[in-house]
Amino acid sequence: MWTSTLDLDPKRAVVTSLLGRFWRGAYFSSFAPLQVQNLPRRPLPAPDWVRVRNRLAGICGSDLPLITADVDPRVTAALAGQQLYPGHEVVGEVIEVGDAVQTLQVGDTVVLQYAPHCLTAGLQPPCRACAAGDYNLCQRAYQPGPTQIGSGWSEEMLVHEQQLFRLPESPEKPGEPLLSDEQAVMLEPTAVALHAVLRCLPQPDERVLIIGAGTIGLLTLQVVRALVPQAVVGVMARHAFQVERATRLGAAHIIYPQDRYREVARVTGAEVVSGPLGQPILLGGYDVIYDTVGGSQTLQDALRWTRAGGTVVLVGRSLHRLRLDLTPVWSREVNLLGSLTHGQEYWPPEQPSRTSTFAVACELISQGLLAPEQLITHRFALTDYRHALSTAMRRAQTRAIKVIFDYALQPALTVPNVRASRMRRRQAAPAPLHLPHTAPGSSTSGSLAPSPIEAETGAFEPSFPPSASRHPLPFSPDVTNRSSRALELEREGQEPAPGPSSERSDDA
Repeated sequence: MWTSTLDLDPKRAVVTSLLGRFWRGAYFSSFAPLQVQNLPRRPLPAPDWVRVRNRLAGICGSDLPLITADVDPRVTAALAGQQLYPGHEVVGEVIEVGDAVQTLQVGDTVVLQYAPHCLTAGLQPPCRACAAGDYNLCQRAYQPGPTQIGSGWSEEMLVHEQQLFRLPESPEKPGEPLLSDEQAVMLEPTAVALHAVLRCLPQPDERVLIIGAGTIGLLTLQVVRALVPQAVVGVMARHAFQVERATRLGAAHIIYPQDRYREVARVTGAEVVSGPLGQPILLGGYDVIYDTVGGSQTLQDALRWTRAGGTVVLVGRSLHRLRLDLTPVWSREVNLLGSLTHGQEYWPPEQPSRTSTFAVACELISQGLLAPEQLITHRFALTDYRHALSTAMRRAQTRAIKVIFDYALQPALTVPNVRASRMRRRQAAPAPLHLPHTAPGSSTSGSLAPSPIEAETGAFEPSFPPSASRHPLPFSPDVTNRSSRALELEREGQEPAPGPSSERSDDA
């Protein structure tokens, strides 16, 4: 079973961070925090746990700083020395249930919803947050007991049943899930954006700014446009392809990083006032700002672009200590709110009852009010994780928005016992890769280890033996699909070349 782990030991982080400044291959080396290995399957750790075979999993922007060790140990001290399983954006199928499982059955399509919390640990009474249903804010998550095995960046994951959200059935097609796999894998980031917007829902005709045009920023734009179509929404974007996507999704105007204060003043009708040392602030500005970047500069700008009594919602997470001038918080009574993932929402907003953010997001997607699947731009097999992560890191060049791992692209003979149990509808597949027959007696063992040049550039493709020629893989700038060389070799009666972990299990 291909499994990814993330070891946040400070020694690994320091070495990887230093070497990564001039050698990108350090992020995928044997001493890096991220390790991808082909490991034996594990049994269910407890009777109320389930086994999920993953189908799609996303790469989140919050994963990348951990992989590149771009963190401040003073901020992430609580995670130091812990071994984590990356990949919290994932949809899969339940293939095994424990004897005590009550809410799920084999064949259910599920999405990973929560990290461990009081209910998964069997703690009674639950903490205050868990008692209210806000499991994302659990105060006692890290307790002794069974721990999650695998996550989205693994072919399977073993989790407590209370960590999963079961997709409801489609009323038009009984037995089929309400959402497609592409919609379901985007359910978690959609819930993040929805939770942030519901922390401070704009009023009709209010001016709104979204800082950042990555996945969360563009999803936040979709949510605001769906819930408050009368609001005037602007987006601050860095790259041309982000500007294009934000405009198509309904952004009324774009704020560019250059000369941003004067541009915000022009759009909002505010007045720019500079202090004695030239630090500007606006008199007037936006009613609500969602900062999906979360850096020192973006948050400081957001506080100074918000009108008196307005609200800034901090959505983005920084793993570095922030240096901020909080003067606007008291001098202009600007409200600063934090938003952590998702939880329980008052829905509809004017009603006193609360429901899961996932349930609300699922409802909005099924009604066609949100289309998060439109943001998926690239697909990779997990065994091609180097290329996938490099694509996500170099989005200015690759035009990547959401990069996902598609387990239907996994080589057929890598792990024969975890193939999909049922076929799912997919878009037209690329042309198959045809390999010529090799001469009798020729070698079929190849190495998938990257060369120094490939490792340094972040590119990685399997090296083929001299006896086998290779045709170019089909590629489009928006969706990358990888064909299975192992499947072709099986058809020709050959043995597949060993993967990175089968040759050197510590080389990730």
